[in-house]
Amino acid sequence: MIARRITLGATIVCLAIGFLSLSGCDDKLQKSKGVKVVELDTISFDNLSKKAYEYLYEQQEICERIYKISSYQNWYYDQLTGELTFSDNGVKKLIIDYEEVGSVSEATNTFLWAWDNPHLEEKIKTEIIKVREYGLKRDFEKLITPKWTADQYDGWEMTAIASYLLKTKGAYRVPTTDVKLFSFMIFKSIRWADTSHVN
Repeated sequence: MIARRITLGATIVCLAIGFLSLSGCDDKLQKSKGVKVVELDTISFDNLSKKAYEYLYEQQEICERIYKISSYQNWYYDQLTGELTFSDNGVKKLIIDYEEVGSVSEATNTFLWAWDNPHLEEKIKTEIIKVREYGLKRDFEKLITPKWTADQYDGWEMTAIASYLLKTKGAYRVPTTDVKLFSFMIFKSIRWADTSHVN
């Protein structure tokens, strides 16, 4: 389905997962045979996941503080425009340019990466391939396997990692027409629908 509308019943789905602190994971540059090696070239998958959760948690807090995303009555996304729109009483309030990360099916208990989903418009999966490329470089199985056994936790983990690697501004999870299928999105840019809006 190209576009989807739903009324927010309660609050935005948040990352209800404990965020662990990292030790020794500062962005350090090391030299090996005259070549600079950044942390992402050596970090373990577990530490990448932890660091990614911390990054996304901070971005979600910023989104809520500035844009009050959980306060809007409705949301609507359109694959053709690549926009996720929030509104109140039929009035657009916030427009987000988004990238699809992937989807979790509770019917099959699987995660499917957006880069391997033929049902998605190209516009919303132009950047996510970079996550796969990084996974190939580091041989991280979850980042390069198109579809694998997973649950909602895994969906949020992949979303956090994608957000961290692509340095996006937040994330959202939406149900599709099939209530057992959830899409995960990351925010490339955020803007007020009313350009005269002042924070």
